[in-house]
Amino acid sequence: MEVGGKILVGAAATAILALVGHYATGDGYIAGLENAAQTELTAQGMDGVKVAFARDPLSRRAVLDGDVSDDVKLKALNAVSEVTGASAVWAGGSPVDTSEANGSDQGTDPAATGAATECQNGVDTAIAGEKLSFRSGSAYISPASNKLLDKIATALKPCSGLVVAVGGHTDDNGNAQVNKILSQERADRVRAGLIERGIPENLVTATGFGAEKPLATGGGADADAQNRRIEFNVQAANKNQINDAKSQQEG
Repeated sequence: MEVGGKILVGAAATAILALVGHYATGDGYIAGLENAAQTELTAQGMDGVKVAFARDPLSRRAVLDGDVSDDVKLKALNAVSEVTGASAVWAGGSPVDTSEANGSDQGTDPAATGAATECQNGVDTAIAGEKLSFRSGSAYISPASNKLLDKIATALKPCSGLVVAVGGHTDDNGNAQVNKILSQERADRVRAGLIERGIPENLVTATGFGAEKPLATGGGADADAQNRRIEFNVQAANKNQINDAKSQQEG
């Protein structure tokens, strides 16, 4: 085989390996969400509830199923949303309004909850298994991730009146307080990037969780890579969320 042919074959093989690696990472990320959600349900005594995330295509929307009471359905949905930051629906039905489960009248409109689920799906499709990446130990967003942020902002443009909660997460290496500060800085940077791209600043919040909400347990590079992430949770606006966004706007 001529040298030019070998180079082309090598390049093709490299591209295939990169593509396979991309989808393997995306599937691992979704599997981590699924495992974290199921573990939380079991921990809260809801063994009768099962949770699954779509694989084809990959999606961050959780689908819950099980023969349980409406009260348990609400409790399960709230638990899954809390631990994963993902939107959730009950199998065969519309999105569940969690305002009653939270024990407060926050003015959440069920129609807006459905719109939030639809918009979340749009964001998940825009991300499609990719991840925002940063320079190690900093909040500097890579050029490739800026392009991904462009796509996420485009997906959010039709989501008028909905709150976008940006969550920053790190692995558990190093000092916990430093990690939490870094995760907040990264979430703030992503929030600023969305605002620069036309998303109303009074409807975007940013929270850094550090290593408090891991997707993968145990050590190792694979687990660390899954746990270092930025998540986007589109929600129907309620009074508390709007107040949080306003306070960050003023800050």
